[in-house]
Amino acid sequence: MAQDFFKATQETVRDLNKTERDLFEYVVKNIHSVKQMSIREFAESRFLSTATIFRFAQKLGFSGYTDFTESLIVTAHMQEQEDIETPKIVKGQNNRESYLKNILETTRVMSETQVKEVVELLKQKPNIYILTDDKTHTLGQYCERLFIGLKFHAYFPETAYQRQNLVNKIGSSDMILALSYSGEDSTLLDFVERVFLKQKPYLLSITRAENNPLENLSDTNFYVFADEIKTGAMDLTSGVAMLMLVELLTYEFINSRSDG
Repeated sequence: MAQDFFKATQETVRDLNKTERDLFEYVVKNIHSVKQMSIREFAESRFLSTATIFRFAQKLGFSGYTDFTESLIVTAHMQEQEDIETPKIVKGQNNRESYLKNILETTRVMSETQVKEVVELLKQKPNIYILTDDKTHTLGQYCERLFIGLKFHAYFPETAYQRQNLVNKIGSSDMILALSYSGEDSTLLDFVERVFLKQKPYLLSITRAENNPLENLSDTNFYVFADEIKTGAMDLTSGVAMLMLVELLTYEFINSRSDG
């Protein structure tokens, strides 16, 4: 019997290259249309060969394209059965519906194995050092308060001077939480690499789905879907999905303590 698409691909999606990541994101956002396409139609819609699409399906863990589309059909049906009503305020608004859809799909692609791994580490109460780029700075402030509220020793260096002083302080039993949508911020990456020259703390990052340097350095990477929106020099790409992932991890941590 065909599996739910998101569960079936949780552990394989990490191995995708850039082209395959783009395909995966397209499928996630267009499940209802892709499930009806033949392999030729899907290939033509993305200007790729049928062989590329077939290899993509196999790399995700499916036996072939038919197995792939059957999984999409099952997932689309499950979504319809959930019957999640869109609030009236956003009905008919394409950008707002996309906003909600991005948040839903971000949660669907979370790997249960990776969530459990992070929760087990949090149970050991590591010191948590929060790193951001300029675009996620305010998210770092919130995460610091969140973890301090849970009785962690959490620290968010807000200036270059504060960050510099941490290079020799972070130990191998600590955790770094890095938030960067692009995953390509040179200052953040340089800091992580300098820390790694001395110690190897656990690096948890949250970035966009596209393969990036920060993800490649990480022990665990969760990724988010978001519409990249810019107006003039201002970047309005939403950070809500990032905060949601951090909060979901803390909820899992709280629940694990209650179960124990």
